[in-house]
Amino acid sequence: MNTLLDQVAFFRLFFIGIECFSTVAGGDAEAIMFFGFIPVVGYQASVIPAFISGFIGAKLEQKVRKFVPDTLDLIVTPFLVLSVMSILALFVIGPVFRSVEGGIVAAILALLEWPLGIGGALIGFFHQIIVVTGVHHVFNALEVGLLADTGVNVFNPIISAAMAAQGGAALAVGLKTKSKKLKALSVSSFISVLLGITEPAIFGVNLRYVKPFVLGLIGGAIGGLLAALFGLQATGIGITLIPGMLLYLDGQLFLYILVMLISIASGFILTWLFGYSDKMLNK
Repeated sequence: MNTLLDQVAFFRLFFIGIECFSTVAGGDAEAIMFFGFIPVVGYQASVIPAFISGFIGAKLEQKVRKFVPDTLDLIVTPFLVLSVMSILALFVIGPVFRSVEGGIVAAILALLEWPLGIGGALIGFFHQIIVVTGVHHVFNALEVGLLADTGVNVFNPIISAAMAAQGGAALAVGLKTKSKKLKALSVSSFISVLLGITEPAIFGVNLRYVKPFVLGLIGGAIGGLLAALFGLQATGIGITLIPGMLLYLDGQLFLYILVMLISIASGFILTWLFGYSDKMLNK
């Protein structure tokens, strides 16, 4: 394991494996407790603990390798690093940062309760910032919880609007630039957004020039506000934008499409007017 990604992948699998130690099928089973106060629970929906464990593990590996002879490095270094980090991840990092994730989810749930669509606007603005950090997968648990408790998912239309606005911003860059390379990248990124994938638009275009990303966030806030005001409620999870239309076939499809179009238009118009010019290519 020579990279941070290797470490993250290992600890992601490690936390999933912890699920084997807890009984979840009954719904009312108590978690196994180490030392009487450390719960052994499933980390399959967690992202931050795996990332933190991977980061610390990568740093520890670099330190250990300095003291281990080359002839023993292949065997000794992985054994020491994984032994130390498995214990640390299970007893310290996992419980602590799982609580942090729980706090994030609780904050989002609280925002969803705010009146006049304010919560939707805030979530629509900040969601894509969270995507940049890579920890947005923690919201999978939130969406599952919403479906289990209420039968609907009010989070999905808001984040769909946030994604659509980033796509609109990328499209504006693509149509405004004279650079053939940037135009091709921007337009293809917009198509990816329509299929529910924003990373190419964010990292390939919008963040590169900063302003399109920020104006896309504003467009996401507008779309999130409308999604909350219209009371859009998805019937499932996991898909957004065009594929996400399948979650709104219960009479909400027109409003869903309308919100997505307004979100795209908001990101597009703001970026076209204020967010990009080819002068940025020389910076």
